Amino acid sequence: MAAFKPQITKTISAIPDIPAGVKVGDFIVARYTSSQWADEWYAVDEDWDHAALISNLRPLKIIEVSGIPIRKDKKEGVVEYEFQKPRENGNNWLTDKLIKMKWLRPIFPDPIREKDHWLKPRTLKKKITEEEARKRAIKYARAQIGESFNGLSSKWNTEGWYCSKLIFKAYSLSITDMYLESYLEAGDILTKPIIKKISSGYWVTPEDLVDSKRSEVYYTWYNENHLKHARK
Repeated sequence: MAAFKPQITKTISAIPDIPAGVKVGDFIVARYTSSQWADEWYAVDEDWDHAALISNLRPLKIIEVSGIPIRKDKKEGVVEYEFQKPRENGNNWLTDKLIKMKWLRPIFPDPIREKDHWLKPRTLKKKITEEEARKRAIKYARAQIGESFNGLSSKWNTEGWYCSKLIFKAYSLSITDMYLESYLEAGDILTKPIIKKISSGYWVTPEDLVDSKRSEVYYTWYNENHLKHARK
């Protein structure tokens, strides 16, 4: 009998690879040696600095909100580009500062229902397939291409974008009860150190995307040049 071979769930290399089984609508998060999110916005206790949504498979493309400055008074905003190719304004996934990344898949409610008027009962909202749900999320995110970057904007509006907010909205405004955020339940407040959110907050962060009950990690990549790196 052949020996059981567990599925490979992580790699260590110099350049990020693409795992088998990735689907449109999955998303990735990244950790860098330095980032504006961690260094300037006081998110030093978070493990993740950036996120992007998988929008196409062949070639693999991502939609992300880029904070790369393109003018003195403007940052790039929502863009779509090939994951493994250099680009004029910089590829956030090919930089030497990239330490590690995780690939995540959304976990949908069962059944999956489209977004509809908030007064309409959930049971009356139209059921859709997972494939359709993923397509709708990508359609929403792609419709925002060219919109501006705003790292201080609230998760409750669509006036300006940052990386994790775009992914959060792409799902929450397309699928009923599809909220990619994390928080401690009321009963946990007395039993856990209060170092994470005790309720849903003003922002939704890359950390939220990873810790959400509506996502799961299926692949991790480590940069072999930064295995021992620790941010000061």
